[in-house]
Amino acid sequence: LPIMTSASRSSRAMGEALRHIKVHHNNINHQSLRSITTMTPSTATKNTTTRQLPPLPPLPIKSSDLRNSHGFSSTAHWVIPNILMQGGRPGFGIGLDTDTTLLDQVRTIVKDGGCRTFVSLQAECVPEEGSILLDEGGGCRKSNPKDLPPYANHVLSVMNEIGEGSADNDVSITPPIFLYYGIIGMQTAQSINSLSNAISDLATRIKQHQSGGDKPETIYIHCGGGVGRAGLVCACLLGALYEDLDADKALEYTNAFCQLRNREGKEEVHYSSPETEGQKEQVREFFEKIRSTKKK
Repeated sequence: LPIMTSASRSSRAMGEALRHIKVHHNNINHQSLRSITTMTPSTATKNTTTRQLPPLPPLPIKSSDLRNSHGFSSTAHWVIPNILMQGGRPGFGIGLDTDTTLLDQVRTIVKDGGCRTFVSLQAECVPEEGSILLDEGGGCRKSNPKDLPPYANHVLSVMNEIGEGSADNDVSITPPIFLYYGIIGMQTAQSINSLSNAISDLATRIKQHQSGGDKPETIYIHCGGGVGRAGLVCACLLGALYEDLDADKALEYTNAFCQLRNREGKEEVHYSSPETEGQKEQVREFFEKIRSTKKK
């Protein structure tokens, strides 16, 4: 299974190779430790231009106004439309024992959502094949990982479909990127400094893109259900992207956006994102750190 294992390969070269990838699901060893590389914020994309971010909608959020723009599926939603999506692990909420349903969900995220960068926050899972570890060590890692079906192979398969379906033989396909920063379920990141390093890398990926015409990254951040840990990281990421935002407003945004997964407007579904008071408090600590650093 040809998979990107080094962040130093150029996007264009990988795009050329990706058009010829053929994914053979039967050759994947789900039990093996997938190959990983490490990355620090200082090695993020060079020769870039700044991406213009859309303004955040006014608070309080009225679900009926934003359900079409920020709602995506029953397990995912846009934090920043077409730029940052928060959701459950691909396969969450569907029959995990069948590749067809997992592939269909991945196809929706990649084709309809345009997501090419996947960020796993699951300390309980082995990183996907070719993952880049954020903050060097990749956050926390549980010693007894869950045996959940990997999804990187399905992302590559869908990328094949996109490349093969293009009428332009010279089209450059942006290769998928898999990032890993483990946080234990219902808990917080291992430290504010570690979290800050991971957020800094993600913010750089969102704000900048390579010169020469390559598209900026569209990021899918997930934990298990995509509510607690993903909400923590997305709230912090909003703070890194929008300098005038304070912690409480960031928390209000992440919680309100998460309700927009309920696209039919049924009131019996309600989420708390981030999920625990400890996670919310870490968001506030993160804001204190980055705002105090800016004042110095």
